[in-house]
Formats: sequence, structure tokens, C-alpha cells
Amino acid sequence: MIPMPEDGADPHAGPIGTSTVAPMTRVPPLVLATLGFLLLAGLGDALLHPPADLRAPWWAFVLASIPAGVLAFAGAALAINPRPLVLRRALAGAALAWLLLLAAMALLRLGAGWFDWSILLLTAAAVVDGAALLAMAATTPAVSEEPVPDPLSRMGAVVAFTVAIFVATLVVIVAVNVGLVAWRAIGDGAASGRLPWGAVILVLVLPAITFLVAAAGTRRASGGTFVAQAAANRRNSLLLLVTLVGVVAATAEIIAVSLTLSPVPALWAAGIAAAVGLAAALGANRFGAQLLLQTAGCHPADPVRDEILLNVVRELALAAGLPEPRVFVIEDGSQNAFATGRDPAHAAIAVTRGLLDHMDREELQGVVGHEMGHVRNLDTRYALYVAILVGLVALVTDGFLRLVLAAWREGAFFWSSDEDAKSAIASFVSGILVGLALLTVALLLRVVAPLFSLLVQAAVTREREFLADATSVELTRNPMGLERALASIGRDRDPLGAANRGTQHLWFRNPITPGSDRRPGILATHPSIGARIERLRRLRGLDAPDTSSSTGPLAEET
Repeated sequence: MIPMPEDGADPHAGPIGTSTVAPMTRVPPLVLATLGFLLLAGLGDALLHPPADLRAPWWAFVLASIPAGVLAFAGAALAINPRPLVLRRALAGAALAWLLLLAAMALLRLGAGWFDWSILLLTAAAVVDGAALLAMAATTPAVSEEPVPDPLSRMGAVVAFTVAIFVATLVVIVAVNVGLVAWRAIGDGAASGRLPWGAVILVLVLPAITFLVAAAGTRRASGGTFVAQAAANRRNSLLLLVTLVGVVAATAEIIAVSLTLSPVPALWAAGIAAAVGLAAALGANRFGAQLLLQTAGCHPADPVRDEILLNVVRELALAAGLPEPRVFVIEDGSQNAFATGRDPAHAAIAVTRGLLDHMDREELQGVVGHEMGHVRNLDTRYALYVAILVGLVALVTDGFLRLVLAAWREGAFFWSSDEDAKSAIASFVSGILVGLALLTVALLLRVVAPLFSLLVQAAVTREREFLADATSVELTRNPMGLERALASIGRDRDPLGAANRGTQHLWFRNPITPGSDRRPGILATHPSIGARIERLRRLRGLDAPDTSSSTGPLAEET
């Protein structure tokens, strides 16, 4: 399969990133690009002028066209500049997808008893596709001097892109199908009962799929280089944004289904909720940082009183090669800090007064370096999305529960009938059952939906905290400073007044009142103090501290 080096800077790039590479590295992408354009032309002709023996549905053309488009355009881009490794992975995935499609089409025609020139054409295309795929494997090392992963990892990278292309294609097909049916329903003046329930199920399943892919990507990148882990963070931020928007859409869809028992309003509700979720994410991207700073009670650092803090931030920004972030102080006695901002150019770092009072310069460098790591790795952008969308999920589920409880109080489910006694009893029982069903759904959503969103909030954040600790050591060259800072923070028992569950993942350590969620668990947003110190000590070649005791700062989940 194709060797897939780690993402990172191109070692072959010259002063302007366009140094000469071997001509053979351009040939396989050019061949695949040509094949992709030919396939697109053939698919277009077959769609407009279908042969007599071809009765394929429209979605089959979409299923084939998307990987063909990736072949054509990614191949053309790599023929010009063969270095981008992400594009090489995408091109390899599309080539593998088309290799499978070509083989399937040839076998189907053979199984139907059609042995004609089309079999030879499909076979020739499959041979060209497979040969170009193998040539990509041979030429990929020529565009990277970084270590080449083992064969299983290379195969996994290509298969992952192949699966991603097929999943994206299926999402497009479902979206187009839903749009077509909705358009016909509007044209007919009545809602269609033929809207597929499969689309409803897809909305429910999509968040789980994207979450599992992000979790697998994080696990695969953990322990790798800084560049690889930071690149995985950026990819996973998009997947987890889709997950959280999907949770919002699925929650609205379940509410609509429970009220109407119809897929049409459920999908409309999901679409509207997804639009609201995306709008909330865009709003968080633009205004979220300022909102979080105001919510936390931050004020700009004083140039005189906070001179050491400002100097530390300035020197670590220079070490990280980042613009100097805005610096804020929170007048609170607890020891904590957080970073926020949609990108390094709009970043801000806030620390509590308690942290400034209890830490020396080296310890402060460790904490600020950690927050600078979040800025450099773009964790702050994802944290903004999470803070807004987790709150939105809780707001929707809480609102639905309050609506159902209000309906019970107003007697909305005590139905009556003016007919005979038997009909009156049936109406009364039906109303009670409907009310109980809605109450059950509302209670389950109130628990499960926020629980899943908190799981998304927590699962990947823990690994990002380890990466930010390692980045701090990279910037300060002093693991001892951060280790001592962690020990000091672990001994701190002063609760942070500005803390809430929606923003708990932002902080250097979880600020929620001790005993609420600081114990080890699946929903813990941060690794324990003990686990973080253990990793820092291993960086210095020392034995890990004893964390077996159930008390003390090292055993506490923060």
C-alpha cells in the first residue's frame, strides 16, 4: 500500500516551497487524474444518454462520481505539486474506492452473462488504477524524508480515506434524496409519507460515527511527534464539531418524532437544529472568546503589578513563534488558568490571582507554556465550539422537559370524549399513555443527550492536555517547573467562583467544586494530576510518583 509519512513541513520545499522533485513522482497522480476525468465524462454521458442495458438509479451515478472527482482534481493538484501528504492519502483512498467499483461492475456484468467490450474496458481501467496506486507507493518516499510508517499503518490510512469518501458520498445521497422528496411535497401541497426513515436513522447514527472516528484518530496519534498530534487535533476538531452539531440535530429530531410520529417533521426539525448549531458555532468562533472572558470575570493584566506574568507570556510567545496573546487576570484565590481564541492571532490567556501569588517564575512558565500549547495546537478553537454547543444541547433538552411537565400541569393529556362511556375511557387512557411516553422521552433526552455531549467534551480533551503539557516542556525546556506547578495546583482546595460545567474543559485543571467530578471517570475532562506528573517525570527518565493512595493531589482527577 501507499507509504504515508506523518503530516508536517515538507523537507523538500525550497525558499518558496516549489523545489524540483523527480518527474516520476508526478506520473502516478497524472495518470489517476486522467482516469478520473475519463470516468467523470463516461458517467455524465451514461446519465444523459443511458444505454439500453443500463437502468441504474440516479444515486448510483452520485456514488461513482464523487470518488471520480477526487481522482480527477486531487490527481491534477498532485501532478503540479506532488508533496502534500493529505492529498496523497485522499488520492490513494479514491483510487482504492474506484478499484473496488471497477471490479464490482466487471463481476456484475460477467454474472449477468454480458461478455463484451465493456468488460475489457473495465478490466483495463482497473489495471491502470491499480498500477498507478502501486506507483504512488513507490514514489511517496521521494517527497518526504520523514520516517515511513509500518505497512499496516499505511494500509489503514488508505482504507480510512476510502471509507471516508464512501461515507461522505452516502451523506450527499441522503441529503439530495431528502431535498427532492421535500421539494415534491411542497409542490404537491402536502407532506409526503414516503420520506425514508433511513434518513432519520442516519441523523441519529452520524454523531456516533464521527465521534468514534475522532477517538480512533486521537488514539492513533497519541505518543507520536508534536506535529502529528497537533495535526490530529486539527482534524479531530472538525469531526467533533460535526459530532456536537449532530447531537443537537438528533435531539431535535427525537423530540419531533415523539410529538408527530412522522419522519417529515423530524427531518425538518433536524435540519433547522443543525442550522442553529452551525450558527452557534460560527457565533462562538467570532464572539465566543470575549464572552468567555467576560463570564470568567477577567480584566487586562496590569503592566506594573503583573509585570512578571506579561514578561513570561511575551518570552513564551517568542519561543512558540506565535503572536503575543492578550493577557488577563481573574481576581480569584484558586490556582488556575485558561486560554481561548479562534486562532493564534486572536488568542487570550487568563490566569487567576491565586496562581500568581503561589507560583514562582519557573512554575508560572510551565502553566503559561501549557496554555500557549493549546493556542498553538488550535485546541482553543474547538474548546469554544464545545462550550457553546454543550450548553445548547442542555438548553434544548431542558426546555422540552419543562414543556412536557407544563402540559401535565395544565391537564393537556387528560383527554375526554362526548361519546359513550367506553370511548371516554379509551380517550382518557390514550391521553395518559401519550403523556407518559412524552415524559419518558423528555427524561431520557435530559439525561442521555447532555451525557453524550459531555462525553464528547471529555474524551479527546484529556489527550490534548497531555499534549499541551509536553508542548510546555518543549517551549520552556524545563519539565521541573511544570511538575512543581502541577503539585502546587493539586494541593489547592480553593474553588473557582467563575466555574461551570459548560466551560470546565477550558481550564488548566477542572475547576468544579471538589467531589463533584474530580474523581477518575469516563466523563473527567482532564487527566489526573498524578498522571500528568508521571508523564513529566518519565520525560526526565525518573520513576513515576506513587499514585496508589486514594487521597492527596496526585490521586485526584482534575
